[in-house]
Amino acid sequence: MAPIACDILIKNACVLSMDAKRTIYRPGAVAITGRNILMAGPERDILPAVAPIRVIDAGGAVVHPGFVEAHYHTTMHLTRASITDDPKRPAVGKSGADGRAAKPIYAEWVDAMTDEDEHASALLACLEMARNGYTCFMDPGTVLEPDTAATAAEAVGIRGSLADPYLSDSLGGTQLAALDRAPPSLERSLKLMGNELRRNKDPNALIGGHVAVYGSGSASDTLMLAAKKCADDNSVIYTQHQSFLPQAVETEDKRLGKHALVHFEEIGVLGPNVSFVHMNILRDDEVNAIVRSGMSVIWHPGNFFFYGIGESARQRMLELRARGTNLGLGSDLCKLWTFGELPYIAYLASRTQGGYISPGSLLEIATLGGARAMGWQDRIGSLEPGKRADLVIRRNDLPEACPGTDPVFETVLVARSKSVDTVICDGQIIVKGGHSTRLDERVIYLSACASARRLMAKTGLKGDLDWPIVAGDMDWEFIGG
Repeated sequence: MAPIACDILIKNACVLSMDAKRTIYRPGAVAITGRNILMAGPERDILPAVAPIRVIDAGGAVVHPGFVEAHYHTTMHLTRASITDDPKRPAVGKSGADGRAAKPIYAEWVDAMTDEDEHASALLACLEMARNGYTCFMDPGTVLEPDTAATAAEAVGIRGSLADPYLSDSLGGTQLAALDRAPPSLERSLKLMGNELRRNKDPNALIGGHVAVYGSGSASDTLMLAAKKCADDNSVIYTQHQSFLPQAVETEDKRLGKHALVHFEEIGVLGPNVSFVHMNILRDDEVNAIVRSGMSVIWHPGNFFFYGIGESARQRMLELRARGTNLGLGSDLCKLWTFGELPYIAYLASRTQGGYISPGSLLEIATLGGARAMGWQDRIGSLEPGKRADLVIRRNDLPEACPGTDPVFETVLVARSKSVDTVICDGQIIVKGGHSTRLDERVIYLSACASARRLMAKTGLKGDLDWPIVAGDMDWEFIGG
């Protein structure tokens, strides 16, 4: 048979296919036509079967599906280092000056943002994702103007799913329910609900939509049931924050008269198209409800450490996974970590509490698990014919990639994001040599730094650095690059 034409052929690769058997092809090859994978398998079978326009020699390095960021606040990315989380020195903005009652600082920051600020933050977040091997993210419904994040993701070239902004009808459970620009209201929430699903009309669009309420005690049963019905009617995912901090869980227990996940199961909020985030505080009856429902849980081991939750609660994630619950990973906000480090943190979190999770399981969670948590398991998550061509080509010319005896272990736990060289999303090369092929990265850095400074000035934040800075003759500016 004559060779089949294809746009890109990746050869001489160690292909981590993430197919049903978790097959590794070494040497392997991946052929791409348009936005889809045409073939993935042994090099000896694929090379004579295709006629490529472009050939990429992976040099024996790992090729794997793009990672999925299943929970990220893209337009709050610039709060890292701007807002301290030091419990001994809580950040207070201008609303708390002169003895006045302080608005929660994250709410003050969000209220101060302009569309320009949201876009600058989302651009930096999406670029950081792409450069670290992430080709997809799911927003939890915290972009005031969703088009700002959509255009940022499209400019970088990654895939994403957006939801209507800040749907809540109660002040309970979260400081972000105190927003002036998106006040808690059942009427407002129901009016906005489902607007972002318009993005699903084009099946080939990079940006889609799902349904989200903020959650964590900020939504009534009426609002949650409406969100679940909207998700059911439109065959999309419904997501919310849930069971994050012990004090919030205690408050919700008292309000409901029982454990939250048990109540949610009883009223019909849970189901296979539901993906709840955090879930740090879970009791036995809640674990059983989760397993019965077939829902997904989006795990954030970084925040579990960051807020010292392990002092009062034990992680139930390994138990949930062992009982068949799908897990994804979500970074929430990159505070002490960047994209690609959560699998390593999850490994340490498991070992800290006497458990163990294998590098292969972590890779499954970061790819297939995230895809299912987004409801996109038929499109992404593995390198198989017909799926979208979202993949990462690693480098192996660095010490962390050696000795090459266990490519999964070395990629997920040792090299992590350091070895990312080339990223392809929707069949397009968006990162090459570790840098964006589409954008001037320096412009993004300058815009992000300027936005963070404006917002710190608006909110009265001073940062958390006590060390003296000696100014020179000229004003110092971050130049990047």
